[in-house]
Amino acid sequence: MKYQPFMDYYPEQPWLPFSELLMEWEEKFHKLMLNDHLRMVAYETAIKSVVKQGDVVLDLGAGTGILSQWALEAGAKKVYAIEMDLEILKIAVQRIIRFDFSERFIPINRLSYEVSLPEKVDVVISEIIGNLADNEDFQPIIQDALKRFLKPGGRAIPQSVFSYIVPIASDKAYQCVKTKNIATLDPSKYSLAGLLKDKHSVNPFNMYYDTVLPSTCYLSKPEQLKCYEGQWDQPSVYSLDMKFVIDRPGMLTGFKGYFVANLAKDVLLDISGDDIIARTASDSWKHAYLPIEMPIAVHTGDVLHLAFSRFNPPESSNYFRQIYRWQGFVERGSEIIGKFDQCLDESQLNHHQSQCQPSVLPSLA
Repeated sequence: MKYQPFMDYYPEQPWLPFSELLMEWEEKFHKLMLNDHLRMVAYETAIKSVVKQGDVVLDLGAGTGILSQWALEAGAKKVYAIEMDLEILKIAVQRIIRFDFSERFIPINRLSYEVSLPEKVDVVISEIIGNLADNEDFQPIIQDALKRFLKPGGRAIPQSVFSYIVPIASDKAYQCVKTKNIATLDPSKYSLAGLLKDKHSVNPFNMYYDTVLPSTCYLSKPEQLKCYEGQWDQPSVYSLDMKFVIDRPGMLTGFKGYFVANLAKDVLLDISGDDIIARTASDSWKHAYLPIEMPIAVHTGDVLHLAFSRFNPPESSNYFRQIYRWQGFVERGSEIIGKFDQCLDESQLNHHQSQCQPSVLPSLA
């Protein structure tokens, strides 16, 4: 089946990051996901290859119920569907009733951390991955679910997730951020001003954006940011030192982040693609554009040092939230030719120096 895009968009056009608005998702955004060709084809293929007749399945973050539907079509004896948004879960229930699977569908309207199931499941299915992989807090959620709900020897979708980051030159995306020309599905509900206020920031460069960024923007080879494979039990708070060797001249305007997931054997979900017309780009995920406020003219052979950090917001009870910080400098020989320092929460810039300013980074003063 060829899914038709729910909205029009173009390369290097920044959109508000939906992973930062997770608690406000409504039906319009779910329609966007349901028409994402890349997402839908990969997940249907994976589910129908992994779920076997008679399996008990957990759909973690069930949304409108399409993954549950596919599991039931594949022969699942029972599907437990956990979804925190009651109105969206009601849509899932109606979907399952429409396909006459209601006797095998158990909807649960709670956070997964608060749920206890009466039995272990054969398969855990989840699609709570952000375009940076962990920007929907997916790692601790899936880790908890695999530990508490999955039978020994059980199966999981996805099997593994890898996130990547690459420096880019995109004047179009940069100018949109500079002028605050940021697209959104519903301006009355999702606005840049509201999101920045929620993040305790005023500078639009202290935010990342959902943006299709073509590989022609790359200034070097992508580098792996995080790996979630086999062992999901790892800290959700981290600080990483990374290095990129610039392989073409250009104006550094930020970074592109994306993930590649092995959903099942021979089923790869790679959102790095950028051809919107050919549908190799993801309509709902797009890529993560992490801009820098002061572009840096780079030459071939320059070395870019990046300190990338993820830490928790001050409100410790606030689930599905994170603060990212990307800071660094560019070296040409022994000379530092430019520096940058962006953070989602400006109020935290001076409170996480040891975590966000690794020893590799010189003073940013």
